[in-house]
Amino acid sequence: MARAVSPERKKEYNRRYERKLPPEAKQKRRDAQAACKRKLRQHRSTARELAEPNTSATAGVLLPAFSWIPSSAQTDSHSHTNSFFRHSVASLNDPGPRGLDLASGMLGTQVSPETKVVTWDDGHITILPTVMRDGQNVLIEDLRLTKKFAAVSASKPGSRFVTHLNGPLTENELLLIEIRSSLAAGKCVIVREAVRPGPLNLTMEYLEKRYGIHATMPVDMHDMELRAKNPAQPHVPGMMSDLISGINNPNEQRCVLDCPIAVGLPLELAPLDEGQMAWHRTTKDCPSPGLGMHLGSPCASVSQGGVLIPPRRDSEGRNTYFFPVIGIQFRTLFFHKITHGGKVPRQPAKSLCGPHDMDDYNAETLTIYPGDLLIQPPGQLHAEYNPNPALARGGHFFTYGTLHRTNSFRFLEVAQGNAAQVHEYTDETLWRMAALIPRLPPDQLSGKLALLASVGTLLHGSQAQKVSGMAPGINVPQEKATHDLTITQLRPRPCSCYQDSAAPRHLPTRLA
Repeated sequence: MARAVSPERKKEYNRRYERKLPPEAKQKRRDAQAACKRKLRQHRSTARELAEPNTSATAGVLLPAFSWIPSSAQTDSHSHTNSFFRHSVASLNDPGPRGLDLASGMLGTQVSPETKVVTWDDGHITILPTVMRDGQNVLIEDLRLTKKFAAVSASKPGSRFVTHLNGPLTENELLLIEIRSSLAAGKCVIVREAVRPGPLNLTMEYLEKRYGIHATMPVDMHDMELRAKNPAQPHVPGMMSDLISGINNPNEQRCVLDCPIAVGLPLELAPLDEGQMAWHRTTKDCPSPGLGMHLGSPCASVSQGGVLIPPRRDSEGRNTYFFPVIGIQFRTLFFHKITHGGKVPRQPAKSLCGPHDMDDYNAETLTIYPGDLLIQPPGQLHAEYNPNPALARGGHFFTYGTLHRTNSFRFLEVAQGNAAQVHEYTDETLWRMAALIPRLPPDQLSGKLALLASVGTLLHGSQAQKVSGMAPGINVPQEKATHDLTITQLRPRPCSCYQDSAAPRHLPTRLA
């Protein structure tokens, strides 16, 4: 058993160690020790305040290490069962104060000195999209839209639409439950300081060493000036080094989206990707070359400063995760206002793709710092603004709890004429998720057998949607909803690019 070291011996060791250091290193070491002690005292003080029985901040507050407060007596109105915990609220003590001026260091270097600035609802000051030509800003529409988003209320703990969590990711089942329940209810999830951020500045060296994104990598850059002239043709071919070297060019604002990388969901959240799980667990019965190649591969986005991405939703009804590595991002989230009949009209669901009229939406803006993690449910309308050069990671995944939203937004894509975005790879993933249901452990089957009808709708309704544009729907016989469920006799595997392979087209009759 190890003996405790006395304080006197610790001090003597520190004195001997510091004698070997130069004065600058000695002072730097002492400053770091003092900072650690201040942080420890602050943490202990916060813990004592939260432990007070009469403190109003106790209910639903999340400390830097994840902790949940169960609400057996109270449940959210959207929750259909009592198996989920009440949405937690991030501690107002974390994260600490951050610099609010994001514009001064860019004026005259990365952007024109005539560039205007705007103050966001949370106090941040940023540049506005600007590319000057003959004394005129050719990005005037982006400028007006950014001003509109800057006036949107900042999302705060206790939001109706966003679950705020705080602290580094841990392998905690309660964390997964909290995220799944929020996504199933149509809420976004923001986890502050979830992962380690990158360096302060975006460089080609960091992209090469950390992500294998080389300077000579060919890319299609989104040019904001070209997009203002013709939104359908905003691309400029080039190499990644062109984008990085253009950061200090005031005459251009560009970004690269969906740059493939090999780093996906953080390991602690990997169980959320139940679509990938379905592929792994059905491969023996239904082998397929190129396992998982079709799935939402992780990707990176690289952006110069002052780039606005107008409102959009991710295709194919997938959940989306996103976290900046370098640079802050402002993301405005839009939520349809529900009518008295409890429905969302189709036209408001489409309107943000055109005139950007926000009257039919509730909106909140999230300030996402490097290391923060955002997870969005399927079909989430959002706009993005990168005030500084930025690198971000992201990707997509399916979960059983959000298949009802997947169904709705895939149908909406077809109704809008975006049939090109509906990939058969997605159909096959959903088909495998349905086929896996009988094999799931009994303690994981709660509520999932009822989702079979939704999965069947997704698989069989896609072709009908393309032809008729009507809402899909099928009836699943009650006798089929058992653990001995026979799936493949009535639900063949969708055709895919493996059509010519020797892989069987059906799973075995009985999967259990």
